[in-house]
Amino acid sequence: MASAFIRSWACTISYDLHDPIGIVDSPPSTPLIFSFWHNRILLMPYLYRKHFPKRKLIALVSSSNDGKFLSRLLGEFNLIPAAGSSSKKGVSAFKTAIQAAKKKGYDIAVTPDGPRGPCYTFQEGVIHLSRLSGFPIIPVSYQLEKKIELRSWDRFQIPFPFTQCTIFVGPLFTVPKNISDHEITRLKKELSKALSR
Repeated sequence: MASAFIRSWACTISYDLHDPIGIVDSPPSTPLIFSFWHNRILLMPYLYRKHFPKRKLIALVSSSNDGKFLSRLLGEFNLIPAAGSSSKKGVSAFKTAIQAAKKKGYDIAVTPDGPRGPCYTFQEGVIHLSRLSGFPIIPVSYQLEKKIELRSWDRFQIPFPFTQCTIFVGPLFTVPKNISDHEITRLKKELSKALSR
């Protein structure tokens, strides 16, 4: 199973957590929208389960072959995929995620530069997801001391065993329902900066 391999691999890594607002130690009772760059996907299911073992999460994934593999991997971590992302099925996936959050208390995970990029370009879908659901965005990033960076569109990162991983969580971003285009542009820049630590 892929999840068993990732767990074994991830357990060799040393982690340094930066969480100034205490999301990990004292998470809110309401759902959160976790946002991270597409090339950080590999460790995210493991890290979520490690730090939030009792919470539930639904993740927006592509309906491509890569997305199908990710869906199976998420299932092995007891996380729920919602296929669609920015494709034609994206609206349906958004609705599924919002309903899961509002009715069942699920957190939501989304990559703002996925599923096709460009890499590190923050698309505003996650902002509208927060606006429509009423739940805040929590940016999550990590930096690897030693890693392999693939020649894929997202520069996918694979950590070396026994490397150092510095994790950055927060701050929280709340999106008003009547947010203006100007505020969306500003918020995209702030979120992009938070994800690029």
